[in-house]
Amino acid sequence: MKVVILRGGAVQRRAGGLTRADTADSGVCAVGVGDQWVLINVSAAVAHSLACADPSAGWPGLSDAKVRAIVLTDAQLEHAGGLLGLRRGAPIDLYATPAVFEDLSTHLPILPALQHYCGVHWRVIPVSGDQRVGSFQVEGLPTLEFTAIATLNPPWPHALEQRAPVVGESIALAVHDHATGRSVFCAPGLTMPGPDEQAWLRNSDCVLLDEPDPATAARLGWGEWLDQLPARHKVVLARDAEAPWLAGRGIALARDGMEIEL
Repeated sequence: MKVVILRGGAVQRRAGGLTRADTADSGVCAVGVGDQWVLINVSAAVAHSLACADPSAGWPGLSDAKVRAIVLTDAQLEHAGGLLGLRRGAPIDLYATPAVFEDLSTHLPILPALQHYCGVHWRVIPVSGDQRVGSFQVEGLPTLEFTAIATLNPPWPHALEQRAPVVGESIALAVHDHATGRSVFCAPGLTMPGPDEQAWLRNSDCVLLDEPDPATAARLGWGEWLDQLPARHKVVLARDAEAPWLAGRGIALARDGMEIEL
């Protein structure tokens, strides 16, 4: 299993330019085995980057013409807005919870628009109501088992109404490769995991997490807590391009094109 961080810089990488570390695309990555891939979220910049990338360079099969499977961890514009950039091509296989599907059909109506272009096949992630954890598989990746864990994140800016949190509005993902026994835990937007998430984190070989602001991190001992996790790879989906408070801890800051082999 391979994980690739995506931030919309394929053209710059191909030209030998610097990688990007901006906040808008900090929660997007691809998970794949061989030349089969699934996108975890997709921003507008990443969709454009994939369309412009040389499909023979870097990661075979990772281009918007090939990858039509997308797992959404929430309905944030930064995580779902790139769906419109993939409107040319075969129908999209969209893996999303009922809450996310509803948000993208009403509050941020991307899915109705896509039905006039490529179309969308909704693959339900079974997390809703009393069910806070649900497993599923992605077609074309038979050795990978995906587990979604409901998380609690602040409401998105495009929310049109004040309402109580709904189970499934945001999820973390644990991906286990039965062929290698390796696993990755990916939680864009999650800064302080609760007991449910921590149980999965302790059993992961790679963790991808957002970080709290430096003052909050120092107060809560977030860096020390991350140090104690047994994962071989610890990657912060940083909002601070430098994050000097993580220096010397052996914790990597996510960069466009970063590749993690598991």
